[in-house]
Amino acid sequence: MGKKQTFQDFLREKRLQKNLGLREFAKLVGLQPSNYCSIESSSLPAPSEDKLQLIARILELTTDERRMLFDLAAKTKDDIPVDIKELIKKDAVIPNLLRTVEDADVKPEQIKAIVEDIKSGRYRKASRKT
Repeated sequence: MGKKQTFQDFLREKRLQKNLGLREFAKLVGLQPSNYCSIESSSLPAPSEDKLQLIARILELTTDERRMLFDLAAKTKDDIPVDIKELIKKDAVIPNLLRTVEDADVKPEQIKAIVEDIKSGRYRKASRKT
């Protein structure tokens, strides 16, 4: 089994794929090169949420890559990913959903099955033909 990817490794990989040097990228993100270097070397945790959003835009990450960036960044700070925080703030039913799952003691395998059921598309509104 391979080593789990870290925020720092993921960030460095995506920066290099865009052929951006460390100093150039730090400037684009609005960080001092020494601070950015400390982030990539794990001496500092992931940057603030607004910087993470900017990094995702600069690197032109796909939705899945953005989610990975946010998840890995949150892990460096023992925090909740920024996109999840936004979902919770945006829709009052999300905290209710999470509490319901917790109160009902829904197991991880059950949650996975629920997620797959939702992904199946059965809850999408039928498109109207005009």
